[in-house]
Amino acid sequence: MEILSNFAETLEELIFEHKTDIKQFSKDMKISLSEVYYYLERKGIPRFPKIIEIADYFNCSVDYILGLAPFQENANYKKTPPFHTSFQRLLKSKNISRYRLCKEGHFAETRVDSWYHGKSIPSTDNAIKLAKYFDCSVDSLLGRE
Repeated sequence: MEILSNFAETLEELIFEHKTDIKQFSKDMKISLSEVYYYLERKGIPRFPKIIEIADYFNCSVDYILGLAPFQENANYKKTPPFHTSFQRLLKSKNISRYRLCKEGHFAETRVDSWYHGKSIPSTDNAIKLAKYFDCSVDSLLGRE
């Protein structure tokens, strides 16, 4: 519930601070106006790929949008590479096998394999869980830093 509230509050602030309006944001992000209001009314959050697009749009961190980190002034984030590329690199740099990640992180093997081979990306909840497991930010997990 906290992420839902944080996302709505942050999205509203970002729209205001970037001197745009909800209609323009909706058009730019290819999100229906009713969907934007759905998010702003704290009824739900977008799927994780759309959250990443929103972070890219506003040039801010995914962690900030989710309320996991403060805003970083003058930070420049890389465009988000394919998730499997960052995921493979992170596993290698931390010297963690997919098997170990499944056992210690309590992820299904099929899900981890799907992420590893680029067939899917994690949900918002699983991305946060992965970032905690790897002791890194969500942006680091995504290869945006």
